[in-house]
Amino acid sequence: MELAWFEDFLEIAATRNFSTAAASRNISQPAFSRRIKTLEAWVGIELVDRSTYPVRLTSAGNVFYPRCQEMVRDMYRLRTDCRNAAGASSRLLTFAALHTLAIYFFPKWISQPDMPNAPVRSSMHTGDFLECVEHLSSDKCDFAITYDHPDGPPVLEGGPFESLQIGKDRLVLVSGVDQDGAPLFDIDVPEGTIIPYLAYSWSDGYLGKLISLIQSRWRRPLNLSIVYQSSLAEGLKQMAIAGQGVVWLPQICVQKSIAQGELVQIGGQQMSLEIEIRIFRRVGARNREGDALWKYLLRTAEQTRGRNTLDPTLTMR
Repeated sequence: MELAWFEDFLEIAATRNFSTAAASRNISQPAFSRRIKTLEAWVGIELVDRSTYPVRLTSAGNVFYPRCQEMVRDMYRLRTDCRNAAGASSRLLTFAALHTLAIYFFPKWISQPDMPNAPVRSSMHTGDFLECVEHLSSDKCDFAITYDHPDGPPVLEGGPFESLQIGKDRLVLVSGVDQDGAPLFDIDVPEGTIIPYLAYSWSDGYLGKLISLIQSRWRRPLNLSIVYQSSLAEGLKQMAIAGQGVVWLPQICVQKSIAQGELVQIGGQQMSLEIEIRIFRRVGARNREGDALWKYLLRTAEQTRGRNTLDPTLTMR
């Protein structure tokens, strides 16, 4: 018997769709289906009626559902109580974040002087988008910090998660510059002109989907030819500075290079997109420091609503 099975069941109960639930749990649909069947085998009866679309809970599933919710909450509370009793409440707060946010956003954000328990004792795991989502989904960290956009793929919308917007950024298209400070490449060129392109690896599909959304705004298809791929924005930035091509990058990552004349933004606002910086946590997974941080973020949200947050201050959606 595994707690993950209970969480899988709560996910399918919430989404009523095996594909959506599997994506939220960051596993393949066949693996997710097998885990639900394993839970049903343990209970001894079917909990999900798969003969309808969307699927629905059986009568036994409806009986199981509220107790399942209660058991998951109680298990996390029990863990927290045991840790507190053992003095583990002063443990490090653990975060998972995209590399760019871990480098350019997190240090200033976590160092705000009015943060509770400042200086905050923390540890950071960096990864691509899917890795950060998996880290939180698997309860390997207290908080995950990622980019989010209403038109992008859903981020932890199903399941026992809650989030707050803690900043804003913008995806901008940049190019290296020549000796006169002019862009080496541009997109306002004759149709058919090949533009060397620095692209995100497929492992980081989230920003890739947002970039496709930006490209759809241009008056004609861009003839982008991929010359380099990486999952690290910092690596793509250095290739752009070296004059290897154009690239969409978070503004927080390139603003200093633009100010120093190493890069220049091209394409104007039409080729950029404002994105949110959001922090996620699992509902019910509590400790004293984590609760204090979350209460601080909630309290600060109302005070800073609508403020431009490229500098790390908090707003709410």
